[in-house]
Amino acid sequence: MSTAASKLARVDELIERIEKIKVLEDHWRLVGKNLTRLRQGLNEKRVTKDGHRTKEKISQTIKTIEQVAASCRDDQSESEGIAYRELESVLLRLQLRLAQHQANLTDDYETKVNIISDTYHEQQLLQQNDYDRKKSQRLKEIEQQTQEHTKEELDRLRARHAKTIESYLRCCMELHKTVPFRGLKDDIVGRVANSFYELSPETQIEFEQKWQKCELPLTRTFIQLKPDESTSFERSESRRLLIGQDSERQEAIDPWQQLISAPYMLSMVERDRYAQEEAEENVNVEAILRLKRWIVILGDPGTGKTSFARWLVHHLAQTLLSNGQNSSDFDPLRIPILIHIGEFAELLNQQPSLTLFEYIGQHRWMGKVIVDDQAISLDDLSSALHDYIRQGQALIILDGLDEIQVFDQRSKVIHVVENFVETYVQTPTGRSVFDNLHLNRYFDDPSQSGGNQLIITSRIVGYHAAPLAGQFSHYIIQPMDIEHMQDFVDYWFYHVHQQIIAALSLSKSNQGKNHGEALKQELTKVDNVSLLNMASNCCLMSFICSVAFRQSNGSSLPAQRIEFYQEIVDSMLHSWNTKESTISISKFIQILSDIAIHIHENSVSGLIHEDKMKEICIQSIKISLNESLCNNEDRCEIEDQTTEFVRICHNSIGILTARGESLYGFLHVTLQEYFTCLKLTNVDELKNEISVVDESSSENKIYLVIQSLRRHMNDPHFRVPTALALGRISSCWSPNDFDDFCCKFIQVEDESESLLPVGAFILISCVNDLVHYPSNNILFDALDQLIITAGQHQWSLICPFLFDHIAVALRKLRNNIVPLWINNLLSRSPPLDIQTISALCYLLEGKSGEFENIHWLDQSSCSMLQSLSTLDDEENQFAIDRLLVKISFFNHRLLSVHPNTLKEFLIAKQIELHSIPAFLLPLIIILYGGLKRDEQSIVFDPIHIYRESPAVTLILIRFLSKKDRNKNDQNPIDLQENFLNALLTRIETKDQSSETVDICIAMICLYGIDFMRQNDKIMSNVSFNMSISRFKYVSMILRQFYFANDEHDRSIENETTTFISRLTKRVHVDQSSKQLFLGFLDSLTSGMARLRSSTTSIVLAQASMITDLLSSNLSSNRWKYSKKFWFILNNTLHRLKLVEFKACRLIECWMRWKESAELSLFAFHAALLLAQSDYWSVETATIEVSVSLQWLNTGGIAE
Repeated sequence: MSTAASKLARVDELIERIEKIKVLEDHWRLVGKNLTRLRQGLNEKRVTKDGHRTKEKISQTIKTIEQVAASCRDDQSESEGIAYRELESVLLRLQLRLAQHQANLTDDYETKVNIISDTYHEQQLLQQNDYDRKKSQRLKEIEQQTQEHTKEELDRLRARHAKTIESYLRCCMELHKTVPFRGLKDDIVGRVANSFYELSPETQIEFEQKWQKCELPLTRTFIQLKPDESTSFERSESRRLLIGQDSERQEAIDPWQQLISAPYMLSMVERDRYAQEEAEENVNVEAILRLKRWIVILGDPGTGKTSFARWLVHHLAQTLLSNGQNSSDFDPLRIPILIHIGEFAELLNQQPSLTLFEYIGQHRWMGKVIVDDQAISLDDLSSALHDYIRQGQALIILDGLDEIQVFDQRSKVIHVVENFVETYVQTPTGRSVFDNLHLNRYFDDPSQSGGNQLIITSRIVGYHAAPLAGQFSHYIIQPMDIEHMQDFVDYWFYHVHQQIIAALSLSKSNQGKNHGEALKQELTKVDNVSLLNMASNCCLMSFICSVAFRQSNGSSLPAQRIEFYQEIVDSMLHSWNTKESTISISKFIQILSDIAIHIHENSVSGLIHEDKMKEICIQSIKISLNESLCNNEDRCEIEDQTTEFVRICHNSIGILTARGESLYGFLHVTLQEYFTCLKLTNVDELKNEISVVDESSSENKIYLVIQSLRRHMNDPHFRVPTALALGRISSCWSPNDFDDFCCKFIQVEDESESLLPVGAFILISCVNDLVHYPSNNILFDALDQLIITAGQHQWSLICPFLFDHIAVALRKLRNNIVPLWINNLLSRSPPLDIQTISALCYLLEGKSGEFENIHWLDQSSCSMLQSLSTLDDEENQFAIDRLLVKISFFNHRLLSVHPNTLKEFLIAKQIELHSIPAFLLPLIIILYGGLKRDEQSIVFDPIHIYRESPAVTLILIRFLSKKDRNKNDQNPIDLQENFLNALLTRIETKDQSSETVDICIAMICLYGIDFMRQNDKIMSNVSFNMSISRFKYVSMILRQFYFANDEHDRSIENETTTFISRLTKRVHVDQSSKQLFLGFLDSLTSGMARLRSSTTSIVLAQASMITDLLSSNLSSNRWKYSKKFWFILNNTLHRLKLVEFKACRLIECWMRWKESAELSLFAFHAALLLAQSDYWSVETATIEVSVSLQWLNTGGIAE
């Protein structure tokens, strides 16, 4: 034992010594941890097997550790006599050996494995931490060296080029401080300025002259960036195909077609549109510039690529001129150099040996010199910028990589750019974008290590057709979200008003925020889908702001799309027309219209090749010259205008823009749809396409446009252009011509429109786009066609979505047109057939829990519906009755009180409900309605009666008028006989009217189903079957009225099980009742299944259980039991909805009972009632409910 104790003491001493060693402290800590574990193992385990040999091995390992520890001095961080790396390796091996010794002390295999596994894991963590520490140390060293070197070099550079760089930065600020206001004419701005700041006529004229020089300050950017999902493999494959390395492809094939046909390119084309999946969060520009050295920013035309580049140059130049005093998130600051690739390509075409490095300093920006200082030569500027690039102190921005049209020239430019990047845009350690990605990632931090940075901008399609090689970080500009849109509006309106205030030297407060508030409100409306789509594009957003700016009627934008698009296009054309051009605006519009309809008909991608665009342009210009044969002068003019049109589209971001690789497309699809609409309604051009008899007649104008629209009537792609066309016609044509057009447009021409009258459907669907409506008669005719067809072809079963579509359109109709149409339709003489009336009811009923369409009804239309309810039957699924139920639930005031009706009798005579015999209430509710929700209870209220039955009413009023009706037992018998005689009389006369059916229903309620079955004359009559159908319908309606199905709610089933269990224990029945009880269980099961399959309520969005009724009146103990019972009573017995008011009274009585035998009897009787709730034989259930209620009411259970 003394030997073992000395060994443990020796280990303790070694552990203490290890804790003081500073060399490879983490490694020694692991060795100490394993020694501690070994000591614990030695202390707990007696070594018996191979004991002597194991002790020797442990002693030898401890001795080795002591020797290694001795070589490391306590007060030094270096070891003696052993290399650092060798010491590191020794310590790792010793740690593993200690773990093996520890594992040998146990016989459990799993424990051995865990000990060795944990040791290896600890070593891996140690090595990873050590690697991270070394990397961090290396980066700090690089940073320190770079900072020291940079500071020295910067001091020398600033001293050498101080004047040149200062002048250059000031010119950068001047060149890139503003952008033009798009679409704002001076007279419009003057008018608006006068309305906000009250100008005199003279001041307004003077201001309008000053406004021509005003521009929008470029002080912030609105772009949102997201990493591009395409991989470097996809880009490299696209590039390989483009530059012709695939020898199997024919050289004659267009490179773009090669890429489109390649499997790799297809996936990239998909990404041209912004993906909905949020694989990565949007990243801000500051973070990108801090973390990435080689950046490519992609975006569609008008998304703000160039504006962002210019803003960044202005921001950096301003910060550098302030010596870093202005705050900036782009440290370390680099000299910004902005190059327009298009201008470089032009010069490269003249000087093939020119490099991008040589071009810098000689470059211009859109033709303007970048240093406007005669004291500084271009050579001085080139020398300064070159020195900054050589020292890694520049941010080079190459804007518009995709703008080079010629394929060979573009390949050459890309090659020149890549050579420049490889040579001059490197990490401080000399690595380029074409080296190993992972090494660059680990040893490059542009925000700390210095070195040049590069940003390249390009349009998406053009770049993917010819991407750069190397490990560039690609980002796509996202559409502006609602927050950025509203920020843009605030920014735009504030600066417009600030320019007005500055030009007028006013001391008034800026009204821009108030002016733009209406537009911001429009952007928050969820139904403004087309507006939000357009506003997500920065370029279009500026034109939208200009349209909103000039509104004077209190609204932010024109109400109809056609007027809104017209104003945007006018603003864009005004912006274009300020430039010199030989093409008139009218001719420009004609060409755009021809191109738009060609793209809309033939190009799913929305793109057109330049060659095809030229072909269409030439044809349009020929038509405008009105000459089929052109002379040489005309041909030269056509060629010149075609060339000019292509140049305008290529060089400016306007209506039709270049997308790259000789492909063009409209800036936004809404512009394409607008110009397609112009083509569809251009009567002058249609005359050349469709032959007419008399070109001067208005009838032929109508005929031409109708034929033009009918060509595309069944094409969903032309839905929006057609709607815009109708809006344009309603705005531009006279009311009479528009009425004639609509009248002919909605006419059904062939049998293909039998299921859906397309013309009428399109007109009604597009009412929100109409500037002016046709006459009411035209609209009524179109609606009549739709509702009659809906009834004939049973839209409610075949295509119910059409009702939803029409309802949405009708909600947008103005001037109370829908109620007028409904009254006109219902008051026709002779009345419409039941199929049409049913279709109208389906339209008005709408979806479950929604009542919006009920607003179209008034007392007059509801009265007509009530009078037509006699036509209801099973074939039309009692559509009128269903609607009246919903009306009584939503707005009972629409249901008038007519004379000589039961409703008028009950209200006028003020009959108290408790005085109505219980056996009559089921009859009244089935035939007349009258239920309503009173918070969480369902009660009977005569004011909610929605139906009338004259024959039954006469008998009921006679009975209820008797003062002794509840005291004289003969009265109920007389009532039964009156109904029986009335029914037999009608059967004799073969009367099958709805009143006969109502009397038959009354008979079932009063006599019971058994009596009816014993009478062959009644059973054989068709009225009996019709009565059963109505019972089924009433059961379904009432079940929906109370019960909203929730497939996840199993409380009904659970409570039913509990109820049955308690009932079995507490109720004792004799032998004769056993069969009845088993039948009850079987019926209960089927009844619960039917409840679970109930349809959703037609009147309730979500019906809830009635559980709060008892909580305030019961003790907690009794509440526990009564709640369970109430679940059963509410969720099963009361699914019939015939006795809810009585059930509440029974519960109130039960609350006063003690827990006694009466409770058992009552619960069992309720279960029997439940057992009869078979909804497929509802006639039995109805009689049982009526009889049972009478039994309960007359003393079946006494208090």
